[in-house]
Amino acid sequence: MPEIPDAGLDLLVIGGGPAGLSAARTAARLGLRTLLLEKLPRPGELAHPCGGVIAPVPGFVSGQRTSEGLCFPELDLMIPAALVMGHLSVSRYVSPGGRTFAATFPQRDDFPIAAVDKSALLRLLAGEAAAAGAELRWGTTVTGLLKADGRIVGVRTRQEEIHARVVLSAEGVTRRFTEEAGLYDDTAPTRRYAFIVSEEVEAPAVQAHHVGQLSTLGKRYTSAPTPTFGAVVIPAPGRAGIYFSLFADTPRLDTDQSLWYYLEEYRQKDPRVSELFQGARVIRRASVRMTIRQAPRRVVADGFVGVGDSITPGGHVGMIPAIFLGQQAAHCAARAIRTGDLSARGLSEYDRLFHGPFLRGLDTESKIIIGMAEMSDEELDRLSQTLSKINLAPFFFGRWQPMIVETLKWLVTSLPLILRDWRLIQRMMRGQVG
Repeated sequence: MPEIPDAGLDLLVIGGGPAGLSAARTAARLGLRTLLLEKLPRPGELAHPCGGVIAPVPGFVSGQRTSEGLCFPELDLMIPAALVMGHLSVSRYVSPGGRTFAATFPQRDDFPIAAVDKSALLRLLAGEAAAAGAELRWGTTVTGLLKADGRIVGVRTRQEEIHARVVLSAEGVTRRFTEEAGLYDDTAPTRRYAFIVSEEVEAPAVQAHHVGQLSTLGKRYTSAPTPTFGAVVIPAPGRAGIYFSLFADTPRLDTDQSLWYYLEEYRQKDPRVSELFQGARVIRRASVRMTIRQAPRRVVADGFVGVGDSITPGGHVGMIPAIFLGQQAAHCAARAIRTGDLSARGLSEYDRLFHGPFLRGLDTESKIIIGMAEMSDEELDRLSQTLSKINLAPFFFGRWQPMIVETLKWLVTSLPLILRDWRLIQRMMRGQVG
């Protein structure tokens, strides 16, 4: 095993999003000498749009709503009530013709689904990581990985080279360092890209009964030349986040108008959402290009762990799953350091965790969004009619009995429609282009 220059570091984390901060926080609490590097200038910033919706992860992370806030015991995380913007009770999908299917969530203290101030949550995680002893360097850009005999032994920044026993990449949707580490060498070439623009707005027309998540399907109300997907997250009266995605086969999107033009068109002219935004005022904007590709067959290499959005199929793992995966990656790195086996085999426990239910859920979500974005307006109207009789909420909770009950009810009430649209349902689940 090659010698690593001793810079006094056990774990070096690339990226200060929820996965990276969770990893640094956990590693420092475990006694590892930990350094986190983030190119953005301060904690609390995200380089891509994020709705800030959080929920437990069935089988992995439980949750509890209390008077003090939201508690996630497996993460040793308490999100103060002041950071909770609102509790979501419904997620609706609306077809071009106005047909709706939905997940309606019960108001359960033991399964809180909420929208939080994501910037404040990141600052909370950063403060806890620093208090535990992690060093956090903001405004520091990582330019490459350091290798010795095929093993990752550190990183290069614009100022210096930094060595560490394990490098954990939570870089987000760029995937630059997970690719440089060789994690994507055995996966299929990239085929799809998502260009996402978002706005957070003050929306005086938004009332209490609007609180929830609304996704709009189809191309009827947009002049965008490529498949699109719109979503609105409403955490509380008077507030909303608007997200508009365009999909393409190339990393460069050539259109007659800017992406912001299409978001503005969506906000003002799509009758399914436009009434919500009468008199709205934009607070902040964000944009990102996400690469949609298969998850790598392995998410660890010798001396290296990929975590969070850097290894997910659609590039958006969600905040609580990201925090959990960062925590677990840090635990795995700590065990590898204790045993002295920093190879991919020594880090393989994390690889097995990721390639279980986590990846299946993320892969399915990505395929469903792509599958629906590729359908015609007429197909979406038919599909929405077929799905309107099923409540999707039990599938979020991950409990078999409610899922079976809801599926049986759907079969009884909608069997002719299910048989009519079976191929559409398959296309949606597989993310196929018609």
